[in-house]
Amino acid sequence: MPRYRGGVDPRVRDDDGDGTAGGGPVGAALPLVAGVVAGLVVEVVALVVVTVLYAVGTAEGDAGSVPLALGSALLALGLAALLGWCALQLARGRQRGRVPALVWQVLQTLVALQVLLEESTGSGTWWAALGVAALGGAVGVALLTRAAGAALPHGREGETLL
Repeated sequence: MPRYRGGVDPRVRDDDGDGTAGGGPVGAALPLVAGVVAGLVVEVVALVVVTVLYAVGTAEGDAGSVPLALGSALLALGLAALLGWCALQLARGRQRGRVPALVWQVLQTLVALQVLLEESTGSGTWWAALGVAALGGAVGVALLTRAAGAALPHGREGETLL
């Protein structure tokens, strides 16, 4: 374990002045990590709404294929749970939520861009795809920055942003 002057990693905030790590992301990257967490929370809420819409549509008989609709709802709910876990880990200042969140950002951005490129029917879904691509791109780029990586300590317990 590296030794730091005063025994405290300079990347970790000392909230109470007792010389111990107080918690979570610090410095100039704190707003960056908070923005990533907020973006992930927006995605979680959107996925829960999609789950509810699938469930309501299936219950009302609007689904063309009930197993497909239920499978899609379960997939959206599972992704919401995973992103919620990632947001919680990042808010606590832990690195382990970073990679799954980044993988999801890349996947959703690529799918949204494909929808934008294929949008020729005039169905009006381009605005949703543009929003998803913008959010996924912004959160993904923020997760890739060196500042975000340096702000997140490597797995020490007791550190929270919340």
